[in-house]
Amino acid sequence: MKEQIFNLFYFINERNSIIKLGVVSHQISGDDKSKEVFLKNNILNDLSKVKSFPVPQHFKSINSKNKDFTYGTYQAMFRQGRQMELFEDIFKRYNASSNPLFCITAIVNGVPQYDLTINGDEPLYMNKYQKHPKLGSGIMSDYLYDYQTPEGIDIPLLLNKDYLEAIKLLYNNQNYVSCMKLLVSFIDTISFLEFGDVQGSFIKWIDTYTDIERINITSSQLWELRNSILHMSNLDSRKVLNGEVNRISFYIAKKGVILPPENDTTYFNLVEFMNLIMESVENWLHSYNEDVNKRTVFIERYDRIISDARPALIE
Repeated sequence: MKEQIFNLFYFINERNSIIKLGVVSHQISGDDKSKEVFLKNNILNDLSKVKSFPVPQHFKSINSKNKDFTYGTYQAMFRQGRQMELFEDIFKRYNASSNPLFCITAIVNGVPQYDLTINGDEPLYMNKYQKHPKLGSGIMSDYLYDYQTPEGIDIPLLLNKDYLEAIKLLYNNQNYVSCMKLLVSFIDTISFLEFGDVQGSFIKWIDTYTDIERINITSSQLWELRNSILHMSNLDSRKVLNGEVNRISFYIAKKGVILPPENDTTYFNLVEFMNLIMESVENWLHSYNEDVNKRTVFIERYDRIISDARPALIE
């Protein structure tokens, strides 16, 4: 019996954006293996007679930073096994079966690129493709595989392993300055995960998800402390020295202990600050429960994050 099968294409421009989709359908008989071979052998021929379709508009809004639908966003969908969603309208147009056989090929600046073979709706876990030319020579685990649950990626456990354990370890070993450095660096990271690489994301995250005034400081003051403590291990950023922002510092004491301002410096309790950030992270993570596209953006950005927990081992 003949079956309708599909060669599918997505076209990537020099900005790494997917600008259009394409399809060629075939009616052939045979087993699945022979049909897969047929599609692969006909990629170049089908490319010359492809029927083009626009990228559905709703995909362009997944990553609000970009007006276009980028390859990075699609790859993050692929990582979750959502690659077929991009072509759903095409399947409907061709009255495809509920489980069509297809081959997807990227066309980069007019040239087909072949990376790997994967089943239709299988998630893309990088640990299955160690030493692939595009992954590098090291052997490294895939956080998406390691922290995957039936409900999706366990983001709290991932962040705890990658960041919070080290922050707690530094505090418990009385390395308080290093603890503070890593803590504000962690806020840098989660601000990037939420808003992308945009100016002001640190302050925006603090203002959106924390009640920073609870510990008697402001997001602007915390940002200046972040700048000075990370770059110079002191309390004097340029804006502090110019008198534009009041100087702040931290002290070590039990919860509830308040130290009044001294001279030109306002103090906050490091323990209470840590508790505030942990609570705020929990509030922030609630926003991922209801939005599958937000998880896609998270994966797109987290794929560029490095971690002590995932070293690339060289044999």
